[in-house]
Amino acid sequence: MILLLRAVAMVTRLLPLLLLVTTTHTTETYLEHLDIKHLPGSKVHTEFTFTSTSTSVNGRDFNILPRPLVQIILSYEVEELSLTLTQGMWRDRLWGFTENTAPPGAQFLVWFGGKSETVDTRWQHVRNSISGITCASLGSLSSEDTVSPLFSLKPTGLTTTKGDRDYVRYGVSPAEVVCTENLTPWLKLLPCSSSSGLASLLDSSKIYNTAYHSLSLTVRRIRMGDGIAWVIEQRISLVFAPLQLYGRASWSMKGLLGRTLVDTCPVASSTTINVETPGEGATVTPNLHTPLSGKGVTFDAGNITQTKILNVAVNIPDNAGPARVVPPAIHVHTYISRISSSSSGHIVTLFTNNRDTDITVLYMQVVPWWLRLYVHTMSITDLSSSSSPITHEKLNLDLARDRETPYTLEIVFTIPARSTAKFSIQFDPLLLRWNEYPPDAHHGRHIPSGVVSYKDNEQVVRLYSDSPLVYLPTPDFSMPFNVLCLVSTVIAIVYGSIFSLTTKELACIKENEVKKGLLIQLITALRGALKKQETGSGVVKKEQTEQNENSEGTKK
Repeated sequence: MILLLRAVAMVTRLLPLLLLVTTTHTTETYLEHLDIKHLPGSKVHTEFTFTSTSTSVNGRDFNILPRPLVQIILSYEVEELSLTLTQGMWRDRLWGFTENTAPPGAQFLVWFGGKSETVDTRWQHVRNSISGITCASLGSLSSEDTVSPLFSLKPTGLTTTKGDRDYVRYGVSPAEVVCTENLTPWLKLLPCSSSSGLASLLDSSKIYNTAYHSLSLTVRRIRMGDGIAWVIEQRISLVFAPLQLYGRASWSMKGLLGRTLVDTCPVASSTTINVETPGEGATVTPNLHTPLSGKGVTFDAGNITQTKILNVAVNIPDNAGPARVVPPAIHVHTYISRISSSSSGHIVTLFTNNRDTDITVLYMQVVPWWLRLYVHTMSITDLSSSSSPITHEKLNLDLARDRETPYTLEIVFTIPARSTAKFSIQFDPLLLRWNEYPPDAHHGRHIPSGVVSYKDNEQVVRLYSDSPLVYLPTPDFSMPFNVLCLVSTVIAIVYGSIFSLTTKELACIKENEVKKGLLIQLITALRGALKKQETGSGVVKKEQTEQNENSEGTKK
């Protein structure tokens, strides 16, 4: 019996190795990378990237990819998926250009395969499933928040639909709040979770004390050699302010993240950390790095953590100059121009071209149905040339339906070199039903960020505008409450009196047959005690009076 138990235990230990041997035809890799850059204003930008790749055709022979996510991809024929959860706004004019930007709130983009007739049903299932995995409120993205763009948001990987709009769904919730509930399940999708590797540096108490943080999850297919590979990329982007937190521009990994790198993930093929030096005089420790092309160094964390704990630190002298960043080719800013919450206004977007050449942009703006747009007022003008009009090259407009779908505006135009273009369209706010207002009705509602796309060196660059706040006409919610309380009180009094008169029966009974309650008995006992006390005091006073009279008669 003992030998049998030992044999079963040995087979159980060797089973993972046997499974790994049977799936050697599948190539899987897992990479971890941390990029640290310095921003103006003594801020530090850290970007963690975790990339899992598998060449499995059917998606079932894998060891690294997260199984819950792969099952959703295969069950609903998803060919590309992108989810971002962002708190804050990337200030590209101050912090420079970065490739991986995201709008505030939640953004969810899915490209489907298969039959177009079932896309809406599959979109609902995928939305609810991903919401359960990430603990985000994606299930609240109804048809009022979902669009199918014609020109924008084209797939970045391999698809069988060739970018047909019938197979894409794009939902956005600018008021989504990102918290620890989203970070914990996001980390569980990694092969080593947060137990080892670069993911062990992510402390929620430090992450959510930053000026900007963004979680992203991307799934797509790419061509690798003669086959096709699935790529799952997870990113987290953070902007720290060490000068505000600690009073100095110098920083360390222990100070920013609250942790040091103890060991790497055993599944990772590579674990690297790139640090960009801010300027002259700055030093990077420990001295276990190799220089990069340009101003920066790289650490091979896989080799370093075998002998010691890694705590990267940068010492910046007080006389160091500000960090230099790459300015964005285009800066986008959106705002609302109006007089009051009940009056009409304009959605205004400014496009600033910082280059010496003309740039053709594709601008997509989703406007909720509770703003009535006047399409004939749409205009694009060049503010640098006496407000001369700019003619658009392409235009796609999907009109909204009340309580069903939003407006979708896509427009292509060219911005002249070193100039600012102004896009404007007039709207009227609608008065909603009383049950359609959120609990914080007076806070207002956000318009989704506009998406700006343009080509730079044959690569598509995507930017996002602000998410402006719109105040809607709001009724006085205190009046219904006051009327409800008053009417309820009057009804209770009137109904109570009438009910008491109509249900009680009047009958004559003798006084000694009345059953006295506990309260009545207590009151009767108190009255009796008071009467006895008054009677006793009266007798005492009478005796004292007689004694006084007798004593006066004796004296006489």
